[in-house]
Amino acid sequence: MKSLLLASTILVAATGAAFAADVIVTESAPEIAPAGFNWTGGYIGLQGGWQWGRDHTAESTGGVPTGFDEDLDSDGFIGGVHVGYNWQNGQFVYGAEADLEFSTVDGSYRVAGPDGTDFDLNWQGSIRGRLGYVPTERLLIYGTAGVAFGDLEYTYVQAETIFESFSSTEVGWTVGAGAEYAFTDNLTARLEYRYTDFGDVSNLSAVAFPGFTYDHDPKFHAVRVGVSYKF
Repeated sequence: MKSLLLASTILVAATGAAFAADVIVTESAPEIAPAGFNWTGGYIGLQGGWQWGRDHTAESTGGVPTGFDEDLDSDGFIGGVHVGYNWQNGQFVYGAEADLEFSTVDGSYRVAGPDGTDFDLNWQGSIRGRLGYVPTERLLIYGTAGVAFGDLEYTYVQAETIFESFSSTEVGWTVGAGAEYAFTDNLTARLEYRYTDFGDVSNLSAVAFPGFTYDHDPKFHAVRVGVSYKF
């Protein structure tokens, strides 16, 4: 009887151990959720778009306005490169960005007779801060503002026979807003609007209209699309 009881005890213990072993072997490890996307990091990219503006010209001589005022409309393609860095804190993103673009923006006007002014924006760039909000993990809504600079060229035309050109690298300001979406962990695309004011440009004509000073006030709107590679 004692032998039978001992054998039964050993059998039950062995069965329980085997069952426990099965539980240990077949139990799956808990799944670890993948880390979410984060905007922190450096990036470099390409951009392009359309820019248009209006430049108000006022004429004076000896510091006295002559009463001549004219608006010069211009537009054209812009495109170039940008580089920047973002930091993300919760749902807020802040950073800095610089860009440099070539430009086909140009325009002109003619007044009574074939007199007037031609305009070309040869290139432009900016250094800006960015501040944004992340409503969803991969979407960034942002505002941007900073310093703008560009090479502006004016040509005064008299009777379509005398041409007097001058160019000036001007420094102004720019402000705008945009949306950016991360399609992958490294590739983002953006749509952006910016307004740029290059300040006042003044020039005393020496050839086309000697003795007359022309004050220009170039301002521009631009819509850009861009792609960036995030490191």
